[in-house]
Amino acid sequence: MSVIFDLKESSAEWADSVNESLVESWPEYINEHGKVGSDGWWKDYDSGLIPKVQKSGVVSFIGKRQDFLNEEWDTVEIEHAGAATEYDHLGYWKNHKIVVGSNVLVESFEISFQNKYGPMIFIFERLVQVAER
Repeated sequence: MSVIFDLKESSAEWADSVNESLVESWPEYINEHGKVGSDGWWKDYDSGLIPKVQKSGVVSFIGKRQDFLNEEWDTVEIEHAGAATEYDHLGYWKNHKIVVGSNVLVESFEISFQNKYGPMIFIFERLVQVAER
């Protein structure tokens, strides 16, 4: 498998807004795991203390589609376990190895909590790999 994206190798700026929200609404999370994206947090992530989801499947579609409001989106669709997941065809999803028929593994995680305005949900793709052809 070729790694086309690894969040752990990215600048930790992706976690800034999550950490700001956690400090305000759920500081216990930071007390337990450390700030999201920190070495301590990654240690807990890698050990399984922070839940993650892995989906493997086959790229079934790449291109433009219209949503229910007739807005057009450039997407990558991956079929896995009888269901399809769509991703915006941006950034690392434009990698030349992502083609229809490619076997892909996507690892993701979610941090969700209640703040004073309602639920906050942050979803991140942690790792994207493509099988060598």
